[in-house]
Amino acid sequence: MLADKKFKIQDWLIYRLWRISQEAGYELKEFYSDEFGLSPIEWHAIAAIANYAPLSAKELATLVDRNQVQMTRTLSSLLKQGLILRRTDASDRRRIILSLNKKGEAVYSRISPVAQQLEEKMMSVFNQQERKQFLALLNRLENSLEIK
Repeated sequence: MLADKKFKIQDWLIYRLWRISQEAGYELKEFYSDEFGLSPIEWHAIAAIANYAPLSAKELATLVDRNQVQMTRTLSSLLKQGLILRRTDASDRRRIILSLNKKGEAVYSRISPVAQQLEEKMMSVFNQQERKQFLALLNRLENSLEIK
């Protein structure tokens, strides 16, 4: 009876985008988890800090779309692993500023090329014009949802 319904999860855009993200994420996770013992959220935090430091824990949580509890746990783990630095903001003593230390930068420098290679592998199914069009359409989808 239910099989007669027109909605099919396998054809649903949101499900398909999620599956693509999951499968690509698993492939990269095998590398950073085995090589560095990082979780996905730890890798996302390292990449965001590498790109946007100095930034606060709150700003980082927003960038990687995590709540404060998840971010606190993640930062505690990264501190324990010796990958990040935290310091108190001189202009606002309540604000903690994050950055990568040398070890964190080295980890980022090892993982980011692998992430870029994975993206290149995925995008290789498109020619240059299709890539531009795909990225433009992806931007439109993100903008329609007000994703930052």
